[in-house]
Amino acid sequence: MPKISSHQINEYYKNFINREIAFNKSIIRVTGLEPKKVFLKIKGEQWSCILYSCSLKNAKVITNMNNQTFQILKEAKNFINLRLSFLPYEHKNSIVFFIPSHVDGYKNFNTNNPNTYIINLSFTKKPPDDFIEIIGDVINEKNNFEKRKDFRINLEGKIIWDIGLITNKSIAVIDNIKRPCIIKNLSVSGALLMLVCNPKFILNKKIDLHMKLIKNKADISIEGIIKRSEDIEGRKDIHGIAIEYDKEKIPIEYKKMLNSYIDKLEEIAKHNK
Repeated sequence: MPKISSHQINEYYKNFINREIAFNKSIIRVTGLEPKKVFLKIKGEQWSCILYSCSLKNAKVITNMNNQTFQILKEAKNFINLRLSFLPYEHKNSIVFFIPSHVDGYKNFNTNNPNTYIINLSFTKKPPDDFIEIIGDVINEKNNFEKRKDFRINLEGKIIWDIGLITNKSIAVIDNIKRPCIIKNLSVSGALLMLVCNPKFILNKKIDLHMKLIKNKADISIEGIIKRSEDIEGRKDIHGIAIEYDKEKIPIEYKKMLNSYIDKLEEIAKHNK
């Protein structure tokens, strides 16, 4: 059963119906998609497939097809069911459902494997509310994140835990070298780190910043560019390093973490008024 109201479900469907999301590793972790339990079902048969991307009205999947599967698809007049299974973080049991779909087209996905195809599916009816909530939540997180570009959060004391980090001690990978660092602050667009370095050798270089989140089994990493440095009073070996994220590669876990913390701050501000 969805955690949000039927009104919110309808708002998600109306506002986000055309928004497509790619199922990268970050989206898979946040939604709880169980990749090994995703299938195409047709005429009593199940074909394993990979969910490549989807919106609230269509999906792209990758699967292997041969002459026999093409014939079965033809006999079914291109109608097929997409079986999805999700196990979100706070759930004990999987959420499983079928979405009736129509195959609108397909093309070879891998030139080295002529039997691997990416298939375009259009849903033939409104998908289940659970699906709308799962996809809608991801899109909503992205929208809220983009509106909060002016927020910058200093990581000190209790704030580190409140924001959702195990620690502000981290690892920054520069030129394939792992460097210990301390995250001083975070924002939608970047972060400030304290790092032992010579700034002139790392400015404008790519960086991969790792973080340990409380609600995440594995570390997340964010790619960015080192934009500037600042001196630390009393230290010549340690510098403040400002990084700017590659906005196309910010993990959804990071967006959820910042959104959740800023939501709490805004709720407290409303209560105090």
